[in-house]
Amino acid sequence: MNAFPDEAFLAAVPVHVLASEPGAGDTVVLIRPKILSPRWAWVLKLMKKPAYRVKLDARGTAVWRACDGVATVAQVAEVVGRSFPEELDTTTRTALFIRELARGGFLKLFTPSAA
Repeated sequence: MNAFPDEAFLAAVPVHVLASEPGAGDTVVLIRPKILSPRWAWVLKLMKKPAYRVKLDARGTAVWRACDGVATVAQVAEVVGRSFPEELDTTTRTALFIRELARGGFLKLFTPSAA
């Protein structure tokens, strides 16, 4: 059985793909269009609410802000671990959350090229 997160995933760099805005308190709200395909983007103009609004909690906000396009998944997990020292196993939780953000189209994961 493969252990998650593996070294390749921890070395990936998460980059924001979609927009975000400040939410209630010190949180973040992610804005995701209901249709991501450029071919069908014209349909968004016909919709009353063309985007989903995903409200993040304090932990999700910390992960989102730490994903700056330079830090790796492991570095993001370290930042979140320092922000929430009372939680155990922040690396796995953070990696799972980043994986779900990537699956949802909020982030893209880039693997550094070995030069």
